[in-house]
Amino acid sequence: VQVWYPMTVCTNSRYQKLSIHQALADTGNEEWGIPGGSCFKLHDFGFRGVSSVESAAVGGAAHLVNFLGTDTVAALLCCRRYYHATKAAGHSIPASEHSTITSWGVEHEVDAMKNMLLQYPSGLVACVSDSFDVFKACRDYWGDELKELIKGRISGDSWGRLVVRPDSGDPTETCVQIVTILCQQFQDDVITTKTGHKLLLPYIRVIQGDGVDYESVPKILGALKDAGFAADNMVFGSGGALLQKLNRDTFKCAFKCSEITVNGQAREVFKDPITDKGKASKKGRLTVQRAEETEGREEDRYKPRQDENGIAGGEGFLHYSADGKFVTVASGRGDPSKDLLVEVFRDGVLLKDWTLQEIRARADIPNGPFSQG
Repeated sequence: VQVWYPMTVCTNSRYQKLSIHQALADTGNEEWGIPGGSCFKLHDFGFRGVSSVESAAVGGAAHLVNFLGTDTVAALLCCRRYYHATKAAGHSIPASEHSTITSWGVEHEVDAMKNMLLQYPSGLVACVSDSFDVFKACRDYWGDELKELIKGRISGDSWGRLVVRPDSGDPTETCVQIVTILCQQFQDDVITTKTGHKLLLPYIRVIQGDGVDYESVPKILGALKDAGFAADNMVFGSGGALLQKLNRDTFKCAFKCSEITVNGQAREVFKDPITDKGKASKKGRLTVQRAEETEGREEDRYKPRQDENGIAGGEGFLHYSADGKFVTVASGRGDPSKDLLVEVFRDGVLLKDWTLQEIRARADIPNGPFSQG
């Protein structure tokens, strides 16, 4: 019954992937295969914020179904051991944290930032920039004093990128302000996408790692779009909100007995408390089918009982999903040949052993990174 946790993490992560993918499309992105598109746009910062190493491994692996960026090393081990990943399932980059910058002192913050660029002269490197004044850092340090060092990260056979990290303030307002400043400071190299949105050259990007969740991501990207900036300027990092700030009620995940056999006779099992019709459970043998492949009359649609005088268990046996694409057929009225559910585990034996690669391909979104040729 604890599979609710990776199911919820994976679903939450996927919804953010959908938001990011849509924002990329809306602001002119044209590269969708790895490493482009959405695959590195939501980084897992959650290891330190979960309750155990096991939670980090399981939840972090669930996130890696959708993305390739992670700092949760336990998730890589989980994917290798249990999901047959033949190579690293996720990747990370060198990154500063506040004490590695603030220990240089206020007057030498720019020297600490320069040190990050010199210590990692190629490839990607992220640097926290809000230790004292993030706007000054973007305008005077990154956008002026260290500007040529940053631009020089892409030269000849050398490729590199600085990822500027704010970590405080209102996420939406701060991201818009920072992207605005950087586009002003690097204006000679800013390009315009096919949708007319401004995009920094690949040597610099911004990562928002504070206050990031399924609600804030589309809000930030929407504000950037309205301000005339492409979504590809941004990357996100999420910690506790990705792996910890959720529970079984997040997606109302519950497991209930629906049928029992007594003396050779099948009997429907269900609950239907009059104090909460939302907790009514489905009854009888169940199949999950595509709605377009399922015949049913209007009177067969499930209708919950309205009060204590109604029929316990409600009426009807067709339970449609919110989008109407799927239907759970209850009371043994379904077609087993059309059942989308697959038996995975029975009596201590694993019956299906899918690889991470197979799961990623099946869970990917249209034009997503794992469905590219």
